[in-house]
Amino acid sequence: MALPSSMPGAACAQRVGDRMRFLWVRNQAGEEAAGAYIRADGWIDWRVVAAMQAVFRDLRQNAAGPLPVLLLDVLWLIQTGWRFEQPIVLHSGYRTPLTNASLEGAAFNSRHLEGQAADISLRGVTVEAVAEAATAFSRIYDFMGVGVYPGFVHVDIGPRRAWQRGAPRRIG
Repeated sequence: MALPSSMPGAACAQRVGDRMRFLWVRNQAGEEAAGAYIRADGWIDWRVVAAMQAVFRDLRQNAAGPLPVLLLDVLWLIQTGWRFEQPIVLHSGYRTPLTNASLEGAAFNSRHLEGQAADISLRGVTVEAVAEAATAFSRIYDFMGVGVYPGFVHVDIGPRRAWQRGAPRRIG
């Protein structure tokens, strides 16, 4: 089924041989970025990455941090499962040390501090389904942290591991 041309995801239609990677993200402030951060020719579009970086910034401190393309790749893999019909909802991306220290339960060495993590959900998709997709990719590629929390899934580009906080079942 083709996406309606009015949807941002419609721009992600690929031809055989394309290496394009499209991502659509909305943060807690309602700001969105959508675009092909990897063009069809395989080159990174740094303008799109910069737009994503603004959406991934620490909203409490209004501070942008690093945003590795590998994290975008992880989110792209997850979003492909839902055919880009809606944005990934970003609950938390980059965090400053001040913001991280103010959050109850946040790890003092959180990957959010390096821009290497994202807490995400997809409207209308269960946390368990998002976690299952992320966990499957973690197994295939043998890296990625996947944490399940009430209302969102934490994904990061660190070593392969899985955990849950307040989730009804175990993943892994």
